[in-house]
Amino acid sequence: MKLALLHPPLGEISGGNLYNRNILHQARLCRFPLHSVTVSAIDRERLAEWQENYELLIWDSLFWQELAGMAETLKNSPCCLLCHYLPSQNPLAATRERAVWREIECRAIESMRFVIVTGQAVFDEIQKRFPSKSVGLCESGIDEAFKPELRSIKANDLIVRMLSVANLLPEKGYLDILEALAGLTEWPWRWHFCGSDTDDAEFTRHFWRSAGEWNLLDRIRYEGVLTSEQVAELMRVSDVFVSASHYESYGIALAEAAAMRLPIVSSQTGAAGQIVQHGVNGFLFVAGDVDALRVHLARLISKKRLRCSFRSRQCFNGRSWGHSFTIFERLCREAFCLSSQWSS
Repeated sequence: MKLALLHPPLGEISGGNLYNRNILHQARLCRFPLHSVTVSAIDRERLAEWQENYELLIWDSLFWQELAGMAETLKNSPCCLLCHYLPSQNPLAATRERAVWREIECRAIESMRFVIVTGQAVFDEIQKRFPSKSVGLCESGIDEAFKPELRSIKANDLIVRMLSVANLLPEKGYLDILEALAGLTEWPWRWHFCGSDTDDAEFTRHFWRSAGEWNLLDRIRYEGVLTSEQVAELMRVSDVFVSASHYESYGIALAEAAAMRLPIVSSQTGAAGQIVQHGVNGFLFVAGDVDALRVHLARLISKKRLRCSFRSRQCFNGRSWGHSFTIFERLCREAFCLSSQWSS
C-alpha cells in the first residue's frame, strides 16, 4: 500500500495546513506509507504520474475547482477527498457565489470513492447531499504545547487580556469583535490577536481603519503569525478567548483554548457546541449577534470571579494528534480497500 496526500504548499497559516502537517508528521512517526506530495499545479501528465506511483490519491479540498474540472477523469482513478471545509457554507458569500461553489463541490465529491472530513458540520452536510457516499470523520488533534498546568502568572492583573486566533478575514468575525469592544471602553482590557493579515489586504485596511474610528488602536495588539508554542504562550497569559467566526468546519484554536482552560466566548460555529457549555465554561452566541457578544464579554471582563469559575469548570481535553492519526489511518485503509474493490 502506497498512499499520497496531495496538498498545496504548507507554509501558509491555516487550519487545513495545520491539520495536514500534523497528520503527515504522525504518519512518519508510525512509518505509515502516506507520502506528502506538494502540488502547485495540476495537469493530466502529472495526474498520470501520480496514478502510476501511488495506489490511492488523497486530495486536499483546497483543490475544489481543479478537482471539479477533472471530475470525469478522476472517476476512473483511486481517489479520496480530504475535506476541510465547504465554501458554499460561508454565510457571508453572495447567494449566487454559494450556488456556484455548491455545484463545484458536488462535481468534485461525486468523482471521489471516499471522503475524509475534518469537522462534524461538514460531515453532516456531505452525508445529506450524498447518502450513498462512503464518508469518514476525523477531527483535529491538539498539540502537546497546549498544557494548562504550564500557565504563567500575569504581570498586570488589572488589565483583562482577551485573545483571538484566526487569519484576518471577514468570515472570522473580527469586525463584530471590534464593534462589541467599542461599547466596553469603561473597563480595562486589551485584545490580542494572531494569524495572517495578508490573505485579504482590503479587509485588513478596513479593519484597522474601523479600529481607528472607534478609538481602539491603543487597546489592540496584533501578534502576527505564530507557531503553536507561541500561541500556547499567549494563551497562558490571557484571561478570555474570543471567537466570533461566521464559518468554521471544526475550530482548532477554540479546542486549544479549551485545553488551556481559558474561559471562552464563541459564536455557535464548527465544534463550538461540543467544546463550550453555555454558562458553565463559557458563553455561546449566534454568529453576527454583536449585542450578545458585547453582553458576554462585559460579564467576563467585569467579573474576575466568573472568569475563575469558568476556568475551573473547563474540562475539555480533546484528543492528541496521535489519537487523531489512529482514526485517520483507519479511514485511509477503508478508502484503500474500497478503491481496490472498485478496481477489481
